Amino acid sequence: MPSHPPMVTTDRRSDAALNQLQAKAHYYFQRSVFAQLTQRSAESPSVTMALHRLAKRGRIVAVTRRPSGYLIVPPEHASFGAPPFSWWVHDCMTPVEAHYYVGLLTAAQHWGSAHYARQDVQIMISRPHPSLTPGRLKISFTVKRNLEATPTVMVTSGVAPWRVSTRAATVLDLLRHQTTVGGLESVVRVLRDFVPYIKPAELRTALDALDQRSTAQRLGFLLDRLGHPALAKVTSTWLGASAHRMPQRLELGTAAARDLDTDDRWRVAFDPIRVGLALELQ
Repeated sequence: MPSHPPMVTTDRRSDAALNQLQAKAHYYFQRSVFAQLTQRSAESPSVTMALHRLAKRGRIVAVTRRPSGYLIVPPEHASFGAPPFSWWVHDCMTPVEAHYYVGLLTAAQHWGSAHYARQDVQIMISRPHPSLTPGRLKISFTVKRNLEATPTVMVTSGVAPWRVSTRAATVLDLLRHQTTVGGLESVVRVLRDFVPYIKPAELRTALDALDQRSTAQRLGFLLDRLGHPALAKVTSTWLGASAHRMPQRLELGTAAARDLDTDDRWRVAFDPIRVGLALELQ
């Protein structure tokens, strides 16, 4: 019995659809868009088969289930199994979380502070969402209230635009999520890298957006210890009178210690040995 010829026409239609998307710098697409570009019904079994063949060839990789979404994998990224997150994260996240932003240590790395080589990309959103694992890439999500108020910028210098928190907002997020980013040492290293570039107005905007006094007290304490009185003054002014500052522990997620010192200006309790070691890190 003669073998069936390959489905050249179908594969060409599929490849043409991917080419149209790439030409517009779109590497993430939903099943419905692919169906439209290949002139099929979104629920057609032929769409399922076409996507299956593309995945088997390594041309695409599934990334989201609801909605059903895929990434185009360029040949130069075939060994990684997915294109860089910055090429597609905006297209992928906007329908799910309009005010998403890349944050924490991934944002720190974008702004030039890359002391820790994390294996995941950290993204802030307003409600829980499972991690995404296309290819060898992992996207981790952290929930934050009042997400839309956070100061962010759109990065437009790469293949596609994407949103990242400002330096000041990044530092405040790192302080709030110390246990997620590696503790006090990680925060201090990033803060030391950032403070020469943070303007007073940027810091005030970030403090207003977060509106969390405990985090501001921790930040002011560290700014004092790192020798940046101007930014410490901005933080102190935002907080108001010292008498209104509730006692706070500097480090989150650590066992309570009896021999903590207390900084009277910021009303922050801290372990002097751990703080000393953190400040010595470069």
